[in-house]
Amino acid sequence: MPDVTHPVVPPQVLIVEDDPDVRGAMAEALHDEGFEVSMAINAVEALRVLAALESACLVLLDWEIPRVDGRGLLERLRADERFAGTRVVVMTAEAGPLPTGAAGMLRKPVRLEMLLDAARRHCPPDSAAVKTPA
Repeated sequence: MPDVTHPVVPPQVLIVEDDPDVRGAMAEALHDEGFEVSMAINAVEALRVLAALESACLVLLDWEIPRVDGRGLLERLRADERFAGTRVVVMTAEAGPLPTGAAGMLRKPVRLEMLLDAARRHCPPDSAAVKTPA
């Protein structure tokens, strides 16, 4: 019988950040480390992207996004059972306690090594899904 292997899907990370330069730098760094990266600029777009993804292991959430802020998006994610297992790391320039429902916090400006450490911690290699043929 032939050896059938299934490709491993890289861990998926969603970056919710309205600054295009910051968003782009984060995406490039994560992609270079083997993560599959999706991006959104606000809560509405983030919810749409997450619903379309098969699974995301991590959302990197800017706390000060336009329209619905990071707190509002975090509350929506925690209220929706589809996203119950998705970890959220909040990115903010403000000092303060870890928001309820968040898995971690990064201080802005985010240093890329801190970003990568958080992604590796919340999306270890064994969290990648194995893609099975349809």
